[in-house]
Amino acid sequence: MHVMTRALAAMILGAGATHVVAAQQAAPAAPAAAAPAGPLKLGYVNSRQLLEGAPGRTEAEAQFEKEMTGFRSSIQRMSDSLQALIGNYEKAAQSLTPTQRQTRENAIRQVQGEFQQRTQQMEQQAQQRQQELMQPIMDQINKVIQDMRAEQGYSLILDAGAQVPLIVSADKALDLTEAVMARLKTLGPPKLPPVQAQTQPAPGSVVPTPSRTGPASAPTGATRPGGRP
Repeated sequence: MHVMTRALAAMILGAGATHVVAAQQAAPAAPAAAAPAGPLKLGYVNSRQLLEGAPGRTEAEAQFEKEMTGFRSSIQRMSDSLQALIGNYEKAAQSLTPTQRQTRENAIRQVQGEFQQRTQQMEQQAQQRQQELMQPIMDQINKVIQDMRAEQGYSLILDAGAQVPLIVSADKALDLTEAVMARLKTLGPPKLPPVQAQTQPAPGSVVPTPSRTGPASAPTGATRPGGRP
């Protein structure tokens, strides 16, 4: 499963406008008009391309997939438990009184609700962990862009890879993506967060065996509820 490709908010406002205002405020009161400010220096990057090829991306995906193993196992156990619970009920349904059937059906519905709640919690943990793993990579990309903007005097660097692109058409000479990528490769991969610790399910949890809080995105096997028979 792919790690999500998140668009980096790479619209970096430079100090160009601030410099213009400061120059106007500092100008002497002499009648001579101040010299007009020079043109803004602009550039753009493709954040999607940077995220896909940034050093550390492969390692982050591998760590994420490894931690997802426990998540998938927990989901599968819950699903199997629910199927067993339903199967046992169907086998015994003919011999049950109406009251007993209602009791068993209520128990199944309760387990289904508990499973759905537990699955939502695990998916939230997955998304949070995914963000934790990608954050050092995104921070490094952003720092390189900030450094290049300051060093080379760019007033504004836009993001052509955003979900809502800020650029319709531009001169390829303004594209800084390759230059940013080259500097990223020189720096190498950033340090990733340590492997997430495993935890036991809370008392009364639907999971009948120890589960991991390791993350995953849309999990495999999480399409059906499960519980403890």
